[in-house]
Amino acid sequence: MDLIEKFWFVNRTLFAINLGLCGFEPRVAYNILKLERVGRSRILVYYKSKGKELLYLLPERYANVISDKDIEEVNSGIKKYKIIRTIRQCDETRLRYDHKSYTWDLEIWPGF
Repeated sequence: MDLIEKFWFVNRTLFAINLGLCGFEPRVAYNILKLERVGRSRILVYYKSKGKELLYLLPERYANVISDKDIEEVNSGIKKYKIIRTIRQCDETRLRYDHKSYTWDLEIWPGF
């Protein structure tokens, strides 16, 4: 299973995931430059935005589905992905978070 499918499964959960200090603008695709495991359930995503290389600590539920093989494939350039912050409307498949009618998800798309 590739990263696209793994993130899709994480996004099917009933409860929203707090994205923390997510610097991704909604609906903008960012090329993933590198992934770095910095703990058992902690992965840094390196990406470029407005000419600067930035990093983002993935929420634990996303980090838990990424294997060392996935990291190796991304870092070696074998597979290239983009990461996107998407909006998901709350309904019977997603509970409300902070009394809003929407939540945020992260998606992975084929890369550059």
